[in-house]
Amino acid sequence: MSAVVEEVDRRLTPWREVLGADWDPYRNHVQRVLAFCDELHAISFRAPHSPVPSTTEEYLTAAAFHDLGIWSAGTFDYLPPSVDLAQQWLREQDRGDLRTLVTEMISDHHKVRRAGPPASPIEVFRRADTMDVSFGLVRFGVPRRRYSAVSKELPDNGFHRRLINLTIRRTREHPTSPLPMFKW
Repeated sequence: MSAVVEEVDRRLTPWREVLGADWDPYRNHVQRVLAFCDELHAISFRAPHSPVPSTTEEYLTAAAFHDLGIWSAGTFDYLPPSVDLAQQWLREQDRGDLRTLVTEMISDHHKVRRAGPPASPIEVFRRADTMDVSFGLVRFGVPRRRYSAVSKELPDNGFHRRLINLTIRRTREHPTSPLPMFKW
């Protein structure tokens, strides 16, 4: 098991029962997002010796908790509960210094427009999640072969189908607010 998988599991294991059948799909989504963060980092203008995103607390925490509010709070308006879970984790890890950054990474990951400079953690995270949710139709310069390799290694396992079903249900129940997580 890789260090990234161990760190993801450390954050997600307490939520395994709540995730239920969505454990593997969500876990793979989290790992794909982290892998895409690494790919985006590799092509950005960052200093060559800066840490790879998937090895840093801010990316690991944002990735693990960014959509978890769907299951923990039972809502498709999940950004606030997801932020709360990440904040709780950071408090327990004595990493209050990352609270603002991780909050912005989660809160802005469905922002339609750019969330900052291309190499900022907030924008890298937004782009990585967009790559995964769009099935690689939007790749922000990451080669198709790299997207395909990550997707093959970490299969969808029904994650996108689950999101589509949740979107349909939310649209029926709240037709004037079908996607409350999106921001301009």
